[in-house]
Amino acid sequence: MKAITCIRNARLRGKEFLFDIHLDHDGTIAKIEPATGATGTPDEIDAAGGLVIPSLIDAHLHLDLAYSLDIVSANKSGTLTEAILHWSAAKKTMTAESVKVRALRAIREEVSCGVGFIRTHVDVGSAAGMRLCEGVLAAREQTKELVGIQVVVFPQDGILKDRGAYEQMRAGLEMGCDLVGGIAHNERTDDDSKRHIDMLFDLADEFDCDIDCHIDETDNPESKCIEVMASKAVERRRRNRVTGSHVCALSSYNDVHASKVIGLIAEAGMNVVTNPGVNLHLQGRFDRYPKRRGLTRVTELLEAKVNVCAGQDCIKDPFYPLGTGNMFEAGHLLIHADHLSQPEQIEQVADMITVNPARALRLENYGTDPGCQADLVVLPVESMHEAFRLRVKPTAVLKRGKLVSP
Repeated sequence: MKAITCIRNARLRGKEFLFDIHLDHDGTIAKIEPATGATGTPDEIDAAGGLVIPSLIDAHLHLDLAYSLDIVSANKSGTLTEAILHWSAAKKTMTAESVKVRALRAIREEVSCGVGFIRTHVDVGSAAGMRLCEGVLAAREQTKELVGIQVVVFPQDGILKDRGAYEQMRAGLEMGCDLVGGIAHNERTDDDSKRHIDMLFDLADEFDCDIDCHIDETDNPESKCIEVMASKAVERRRRNRVTGSHVCALSSYNDVHASKVIGLIAEAGMNVVTNPGVNLHLQGRFDRYPKRRGLTRVTELLEAKVNVCAGQDCIKDPFYPLGTGNMFEAGHLLIHADHLSQPEQIEQVADMITVNPARALRLENYGTDPGCQADLVVLPVESMHEAFRLRVKPTAVLKRGKLVSP
């Protein structure tokens, strides 16, 4: 990988004119100066007026699932329930090596799209054993020079329903996984869901790690795990260390109750991750017309100052037959689905794939200021608006000042 010393003639978000971004030998941004008009030497990049941003961040992905569509039974109903059923059967025979190969393919595709950080959930339920986790951790080790990856231990089939899952989660954390995950709504009863959430906090306290829980990934207005999770985050003093992923049922609550829950999420300092493509695809399957969109209440959460992020979630698997790892595609879908059409709203979506997930992942030295790590993306457009409109791929991707794509 070639070390880059300067990105010439670069445009930066929120700033006029063009700049030269000088990089230090330690892989950080040394200084930023007005562009001189120089076209660059072999160890420099000429952005030619294009936008330079910090690495894109995929805040929610399943690397163990990636590219498994052809080896899992067809999801004929298109529902989340059927997808879980088929995945549960298929994962029993998967090897760590096969998971690693598919995960590597997804990681490299995301890197080519400008993603520098990924938070991936990995199934550690009793049917999965530790094989899927081993495969994802091996893929992370093999690509550590290209991308930063946080791994979440994920009990896909529940904790109370799947009695072996909790010890598997503990084993995954001991192997080097980073966060506690969950799927609170996928238990038999509301009481079990509440117990599930308690167990997540207990395990997170044991390992002093953050929580990222699949929660209320359903249209059912009676699914109210998110308010239990937010209340528990306040009670356990875990502000800014808990993420709720999907949170789809929030859109089905009546407006009065939704307002109360959003206020509680904000009070808890929770992060919320929406996954536009997958949420649109899986939810609303029981509706005729009008059909619910399946997403959480993104606009209202943003208005309440909740830290909202966007994720790819799935790439060509039984849950979602599409997906590329291009976060501009995810943002493009979100702009449509939640009517985020005003210029300032499009900039908010840009934040949802950059600075907001950087906050959720608790990244340090992230950005385009001097002293920040030189994890940078050069785009062939002048604005984030155009990046979403065209769903662009970068002309250059840097990790710690080294060119990693193309």
